[in-house]
Amino acid sequence: NKMNYYIIKPASDNSETGSVYPQVQKMSPGYDYMATNSVHALSREVEDFPSYEPNLDYFVVKEKAKLSDLLSVAVVYGGLLISSRFKALLEQFHLPKHRFYPAKVNHKKQFHEYYWMHIISDFSDFIDYPDSTFIIYYNYSHTLGTIAISSREELEEKRKKVKEDNPGKTITIWAKELHLKNSFDRTLDLFNIANFDSNTYISHSLKETIHKEKITGCEITSAKNVFINQLGNYY
Repeated sequence: NKMNYYIIKPASDNSETGSVYPQVQKMSPGYDYMATNSVHALSREVEDFPSYEPNLDYFVVKEKAKLSDLLSVAVVYGGLLISSRFKALLEQFHLPKHRFYPAKVNHKKQFHEYYWMHIISDFSDFIDYPDSTFIIYYNYSHTLGTIAISSREELEEKRKKVKEDNPGKTITIWAKELHLKNSFDRTLDLFNIANFDSNTYISHSLKETIHKEKITGCEITSAKNVFINQLGNYY
């Protein structure tokens, strides 16, 4: 059975989200971004969950934006800002390591209970590197050609090298097409693959449920860049 995955991200500029993107561009007035439990600190927690309770009090949704079940947010990375309705739906699916942190959201002077779903999901070890396609990526927007990578170790080495060879430039190695080994857990309904691919992937059944339950604010597209190596032929 050929696996079809989808990429989920917050929608921008549609009837569900309103015309402002991202919907959340700042925290409450006087919020301390430099604090050890701030949203900026939380964004750096990519290998494990923080030892502290993050300060998520509170996210400000722009006046001209609408409140949707998934909110686009500029102040924190590494997860999804979701309504309690969306959280309840996700909890019925097979998720990677995650935590739901209660978050306050303010829109037009009204408070709403939301959750920051912090995801710890790195499947770098499940990538078939020689089969995958990697690119040299400049300013996270321009591709400077492909680069052959045969292992996770080689990826780390070559990443370091392109940085050293290009001082003062934002340059890295990014994945263009990822082939996952047969041992990858196909029962997962939501996952991130690695720190060289920024997408959040969802299964077909989660996509269908999001549509059926009319969860708002999601842009879902077919993942044309991820393949799972099958045993035997596709059928």
